[in-house]
Amino acid sequence: MPVFDQGYRRFEGTLRPRHALGALVWTAVRPRLRWWLWLLAAILSFYPGLVYAAITFITLAVGPDAFGGRNRLPEASGAFVAFSDNGDPSQLVAELLAPTTAGIVARLWRISEQCALAGFVLPAVACAGVIATDRATGAHQIYFARPVTRMRYLLSRIAAVTVFCSVATVLPPLLVWLETAALHDDPWFAAQTWSAPFAIALSGAVYAYFVSGVVLALSSTLRRPLVVGLATIFSYLFLQVVSAMIVHGLEDKRWRALDPQYALGGITAPLYGVALPDWLQTPWPWLVGLVVPTLLLAYVWSRLRAVEVAT
Repeated sequence: MPVFDQGYRRFEGTLRPRHALGALVWTAVRPRLRWWLWLLAAILSFYPGLVYAAITFITLAVGPDAFGGRNRLPEASGAFVAFSDNGDPSQLVAELLAPTTAGIVARLWRISEQCALAGFVLPAVACAGVIATDRATGAHQIYFARPVTRMRYLLSRIAAVTVFCSVATVLPPLLVWLETAALHDDPWFAAQTWSAPFAIALSGAVYAYFVSGVVLALSSTLRRPLVVGLATIFSYLFLQVVSAMIVHGLEDKRWRALDPQYALGGITAPLYGVALPDWLQTPWPWLVGLVVPTLLLAYVWSRLRAVEVAT
């Protein structure tokens, strides 16, 4: 039932900001911890990770002789390029199976990039109502009449989206890196690739920031969480289709940056030492991946500031 001015007064007691943000994040995450949600996360998020985990096991435990004979793969060139349009599929497989340190780190980026869709679907399903439900029930009247600032509330919702997005974009490559460190012949592999976990975390933050802007903007505008979730997934697929149509019509690959997978992949690839193709070395990935979600979050902030609290 909506709560407006039914006896609630502004909180005037002791403020403990150190615990307030964590409590807000937990209130947003806890109701969404359902078994079916984790099953969806496993199906969407971990199948690319499982594929690459098998590739890692074959490469390190079985050895390259598993691909011997007439099906022997060519040698990896070592030039790992994001979104390469190589005409020889076996050469691409050879790059992915390269047991070198650079090849393994490039493989981690490819796992993260291929989990982009899961990074949208999981937060869209889990966090569609993080703001919409509070708007529908009048919970903002309780939050903002107490020692909860609008900025802290917004940060807690961003953190909630980040939690579910990280399940899809951070856990799979991180687990494959741990598997590689355990199976690699070089005991110093983990030390040599010490930057890989940081690259995984930073790339996950980039994905989470973009998804937060889309999910929270729709959640603060639409009232039904189901509609918010469908609109989030539709926006991702719509941008992919529009990007592909423009690229096909104009024959200009630079328009691939409109596709979130290409835009976010273009931002995160240098973190892993993966080179970008010439047509992606433009400001467009940064505009789509960072500027657009910033504008969307500014819109969410304006919507929260417009909430009037009756005291």
